[in-house]
Amino acid sequence: MAGKIRKRRSTFSFKDVEILYLVEGLSPIIKLHKEKKVSPATIRRAVTALKSVGKMESALENWVSENLRVGSRGRAAPKIGQERIYRAQQINESGPFLRLPLGALRALKGDVLSVSFEKDRIIVKRKPGM
Repeated sequence: MAGKIRKRRSTFSFKDVEILYLVEGLSPIIKLHKEKKVSPATIRRAVTALKSVGKMESALENWVSENLRVGSRGRAAPKIGQERIYRAQQINESGPFLRLPLGALRALKGDVLSVSFEKDRIIVKRKPGM
């Protein structure tokens, strides 16, 4: 172990990502992310910092929401067209319910969703522009 030379890891701060986005745009950030030279958390922090100073453009924010997972807990969010099986849950004396991930709908906290109940299925749709 002592004779092994470790490769030095180059890291980028969220400030580096901010400056890179403002100067060169989105493509260098995508490249660094693919090369695993910048972490998803660092990119998300840069988005938050850009928003706080009013310099946020939707291109970076959209790319982050489409390409970076929210967290590592649980299984990955379902892709569009994918089918999954969920078990009904129940808490105390309440009725059974489903806990569904809404990432495939690109729904955010506070968004309005339309839910249609049919004989053997439930359809959830995101209401655009609300």
